[in-house]
Order: sequence, then structure tokens, then C-alpha cells
Amino acid sequence: MKRILLAVVAVAFVATAAEAADPFANAYGNTVTQVLPDGTKMITYINPDMTWERHIGDKTLKGTYAWEDATHACFTVNDPTPADPAQATSCSEIKGTHNVGDTWTEMTPDGQTITISLTAGR
Repeated sequence: MKRILLAVVAVAFVATAAEAADPFANAYGNTVTQVLPDGTKMITYINPDMTWERHIGDKTLKGTYAWEDATHACFTVNDPTPADPAQATSCSEIKGTHNVGDTWTEMTPDGQTITISLTAGR
């Protein structure tokens, strides 16, 4: 499930590399909120130092991201350390342009719909 959730945030909220010098620029200093079909709410912060942080209920995940190429970002969980290191990294295509104040839906890899919003501030 962590891999799917990381993939969803990557697809969720930013311009493609062709549209902006830094595809995650709109997310810096702001909040990405995802609501899964079961009602689970996830709050994610993407930082310009190539780190991210996600809050799901009382749990917090932290990690880093790197660009695989101009349109694919790879997110790695490093806190807490994953039990299976092979499950720590997930790469996703970054597509679409979303700005602060936008709310939209995306499909997860397993065909479910989630609602995502990008709001100002943290």
C-alpha cells in the first residue's frame, strides 16, 4: 500500500518537466491532501531539498525523492526504515498542472479514485 500511496502523490499535483523548470515548485511550502476511497486522509509536504513528509492519522513517513528522468520521480521512504528495503522506493510519472487552490481526482494503479487538493501553507 505504501508504494501505491507514494505513486499517487507523485502523479498528483505538479507540472511536467517540459512545463516548468522544477515540476514540484507549486508544492513547496504548501500542503497536498489526498482522500482515499475508504476515507483515509493523507497530508503530504514536498520540500525543495528533495525531501518529503506524509502524515496518515498518527503515523508519519519521511523520505527523499530523485528524478529518474524529466517526467518520472522516485520517492524513497527512510523514516521509519521499511521492513522490506525492496519496498522502500516507488517511481511515478509526473503529469498535469495543478496550482494552489486546485482540487481534482486521480486514479490509483488499482483503478480506484482519490481526491487530491493543493492548499496554501502548511
